[in-house]
Amino acid sequence: MTAVMAQQRLCFMLLIGCLFAGCTDSAVPVTLEALVSQQSSFDGQRVRTAGTLREFEPPYHVWIEDAGLNRVELLPADKLQAHVGQRVEVVGRFSYAAGVGRQIRLEVLEPAAAD
Repeated sequence: MTAVMAQQRLCFMLLIGCLFAGCTDSAVPVTLEALVSQQSSFDGQRVRTAGTLREFEPPYHVWIEDAGLNRVELLPADKLQAHVGQRVEVVGRFSYAAGVGRQIRLEVLEPAAAD
């Protein structure tokens, strides 16, 4: 079983466990790679992920990325400038829409735990 498939299986089991335990609003731990490869599956879910913040213009936007260049835009971007270049962990509502892309509406941003 590939690492991605194992991770998909783990995320699915965590989600099912959460549903049965009544914690449907808990953040699902997920990698950026899984958010990118399974973007429709996570649409509308509250997620927890980690990566490095990067900024780009125009227009100004900030995203979180991993070493594989899997990227998700973070909103609101104007609150994130002080953290650009840092490795962080974020919690928020993930969304995906064609023509808009992948986004996380932030609730929590904190320094990422050491690898």
